[in-house]
Amino acid sequence: MRRAAILALCAFALPAAAQDAPAPFVTVTPPASVPPVVVDAVQRMPPTGALEAPLRAAPCVFAPVARHLERLPANMPWARPEAVVLFGDLPGLPPGSRAAVLRPTRELLARAATRQRIAEGGISLHDYDLAVLPADAAAPAFLAIHVAPPAAPPEDCVAQGPS
Repeated sequence: MRRAAILALCAFALPAAAQDAPAPFVTVTPPASVPPVVVDAVQRMPPTGALEAPLRAAPCVFAPVARHLERLPANMPWARPEAVVLFGDLPGLPPGSRAAVLRPTRELLARAATRQRIAEGGISLHDYDLAVLPADAAAPAFLAIHVAPPAAPPEDCVAQGPS
C-alpha cells in the first residue's frame, strides 16, 4: 500500500516539476555537405602517383580554359595531371580560392617529400565525402591543392580532353 502511494505521488509530481523547468532550446544544424555531383567528379579520377605535375599545373585552375569539375588544364605539353578543378564546394577552401583535387596512391602518401609538402600548407586532406581531415591523417582519399587568385591569369595552360 505504501509503495502504491509513493508511485502515485511521483506520477503526479514529476510531470508538474517538468513543466516548471523550461525546456532547453536545441538547434541542430546539418553538417555542410558537398554536392553529390562534386563528390562524383572527384571519385571518377584515376589515382595519381606523382604530386609534381599537379603542383606545377595548379595555377591553371585560374586559366580561362579551366572549367569547374573538369580536369586540370596542363601548363606543360607532355604532362596530363590527374586532378579535378573545383571553383568552390570544398570544405576548408578559402573564399575566392580554387582547388585542384587529386586521388593519391598509397605510395604517393608514403613518400616523405609528399608529407613534407602537405605540412608546408596549401594542401588539404579529404575523406571520401570530401570532408576535411587533419593534416596528419594516415590515409586520406583525396588531396586538394589550394590556389589563391593570381594577379594575372596564368598563361600557357591547355585544357585536357576526357581521360
